[in-house]
Amino acid sequence: MKVETKVGLLAIFSLVLVFVFASMMGLFSFFSKTHELNVMYNYAGGLEEGSPVRVMGIKVGKVKKINFTPEYKSPNGEEVKLKVTIVVEEKAWRSLRKDSKFFINLAGVIGEKFLEISAGSLDSAEFQSGDYVRGEDPPRIDQLISQGYGLAGKIIEIVNKNEGSVTSMITQMDRLVTNFNKTLALLDKTTQNKDVAKLMDNVMKISDDMAYLTGGLRSKKAEDSYQLLHKLLFRLEPLDSAAIKKFFQDEGVRARIL
Repeated sequence: MKVETKVGLLAIFSLVLVFVFASMMGLFSFFSKTHELNVMYNYAGGLEEGSPVRVMGIKVGKVKKINFTPEYKSPNGEEVKLKVTIVVEEKAWRSLRKDSKFFINLAGVIGEKFLEISAGSLDSAEFQSGDYVRGEDPPRIDQLISQGYGLAGKIIEIVNKNEGSVTSMITQMDRLVTNFNKTLALLDKTTQNKDVAKLMDNVMKISDDMAYLTGGLRSKKAEDSYQLLHKLLFRLEPLDSAAIKKFFQDEGVRARIL
C-alpha cells in the first residue's frame, strides 16, 4: 500500500472520529429526528447560539439561532424583540405542551446559560414544529443592582439631612424599651405578692358575680318585671303627694305595714 493511500485512510478515519465525538457531545446528530421551536424574549440574559436546551434537567437540544425581531407582535398584541430558535429531540418533543414554561437558567453560580423547559400537562395541546411561544424573561440583575445603589444613596441622603432627628428618635426608642422592661419587672414582682394575688382573685370573683347578675337582668323574667314596674310608675305619675298621703292615712296602710 502506498504512503499516499495510508495518509488518506488515516485522514478519513480522523474525520470519522471527529464526527463521532461531535455527535456524542451533542453538537449534532445524524440519526435522531429534531423539531424546531421559536421562543420569544425581550431579554436573553446572556443566552448564546449553541447553548443547551434542557427538559426537566435533561439535555434534549440546543439553541440554533438568535434573531432580532423589531416588528414582531404576539397574538395578544405584546411587542417581543428577540426570537430564539431551538431544536428539540424527538424523545422529548411530546413532553412539550402549550402550557410549558421556557426559562433562561444558569448552571451553577458562574456556569453557562441554558434554556430550561418545564414539561406540560397532558390536557394541553402539543406544539407543531416551527410554532412561536412566549418565554419567561430572566430578571435584570444589572437593573436590580443599579436600583439598589440608588435606594441606598437616597437612604444615606435622608439620614444625613435628618441626623439629629434620627438620633433623637433612636434615643427615645431606647428609653421606651428601658421603661417597658422596668414595667415588666415591676409587674412580675407585683404578681408574686400574696396580698396582690388575693386581691386579684377577689376582683375576679366580683367580676364573675357581676357577670351572673347582668346575665340575669337580660332574662325574660327580668324584662317582664321591668315592664310591670314601668306600668306601675306610669299609673302613679298623675297622683300628687297630698293624695298619696291621704290614701295611706285613710286606708290605714301605714299602720298595717308598721
